[in-house]
Amino acid sequence: MNSSIEALAGRASPRGTDSHPPASLAGQLSGIDSQVATLIQRSPGEYLGERPDIGRAVGNHIRELFVSCEVGEALQQQFEHLQPAYIALHDLACHASSHLLHAVAAAAGRPVQRLVVRRQGYGTTLASIEFVDCVAANQQLIRLYGTDADTDTHSRQAITRVLLSRATLSVVMMGDLPAHAVPEQLQPLRELLFSTSWRCPHLQLMPLAPGTAIALKAVAGGLTAGAGVQTRLAPMVSRPAEAWAFLSATWNQIQTTQNPDGQNLALLEALAPARESAQPMPDNRAIAPRPKPLERFVQEAAALPGIQDVCIFELATSRVLAHAGTHPTPADLARRGTLLMAAAAASRKQLGIDGPADEILLMGGLKAQGLRSLHAQPGLAIHVIFMPTKADWPQLRPRLMALDAALPRSPVI
Repeated sequence: MNSSIEALAGRASPRGTDSHPPASLAGQLSGIDSQVATLIQRSPGEYLGERPDIGRAVGNHIRELFVSCEVGEALQQQFEHLQPAYIALHDLACHASSHLLHAVAAAAGRPVQRLVVRRQGYGTTLASIEFVDCVAANQQLIRLYGTDADTDTHSRQAITRVLLSRATLSVVMMGDLPAHAVPEQLQPLRELLFSTSWRCPHLQLMPLAPGTAIALKAVAGGLTAGAGVQTRLAPMVSRPAEAWAFLSATWNQIQTTQNPDGQNLALLEALAPARESAQPMPDNRAIAPRPKPLERFVQEAAALPGIQDVCIFELATSRVLAHAGTHPTPADLARRGTLLMAAAAASRKQLGIDGPADEILLMGGLKAQGLRSLHAQPGLAIHVIFMPTKADWPQLRPRLMALDAALPRSPVI
């Protein structure tokens, strides 16, 4: 038995010895650098090799940008950081740029995308900007932005200034105007051209009517004189395919000038025949009016969970300015809202409490009422009917405050 154990032990000892590396192998392993360099990526897009872009892709051809400042200022910061090359499409006395953008997308088989700017912390939509990424001959994406953003007037003007000022090529489309009105329409653009924020080196004017084309010939040369901006005047265009032909020719000329060696040219190709690009530019008189800021306010507020009715009214006259919801008589909401706000103000005064009654909350039953003065528009108030079982006032209040903060400070009635 002892001999058997010794034999087993003798056979086991070599295996136990083999489980440890020899001295020579241990020396080799000790010489290997075990410190592996770690590369930290700032975003999933950078890790996946995507090009830097404004905002974050959230699907359905939408990118979201959350901001804590004004929309124009936020875009300015993004463009200064990323330094993108793009084309800006702008309208003067027409609504043709959006039509051109959609026609180009249809002919090129590319989606019309949107950059949605939202308020940080609340998610309130401040602006929506359409754009199309066109594939150049070298497979590089060339972006076309439309300045006709879906937002309030003040923000739209700020977005327009930033998009035009930072573009590689700004294309201004002009509708049917009498000759004497053309210089007046161009004056804001001329002031922008000579501002310190202007960085765009190339400007293309594109008339949509014969009279405008003739008038532009007389003023185009002096528009940018002394501004250091190269201006091109296209012949009159009546269809998206014609507009794209002149636009792409100008872009390709810019590319050839910037790359004289002919390497890495991001040239835009002609549009494939498509029904959209062959149709005439839209009649401006057929364009539906843009929703006013107060109308946009009640539409977005009514879309919040639990809200059934939203009414904005004048406190002094009970006049209804905007309404969304199911209540058949918005005037009743305005009148009752005025009475409640007046009663609250009188109660505070009688009790010797300083300050106005900015907010009232009435609870009871299946529906509740909330009233708030609009800080952006003094003299106006909002009357909200909501269901506490679906959303309580502490949830709705910050959303309504964010919508209030997004209103322009100038009169919007």
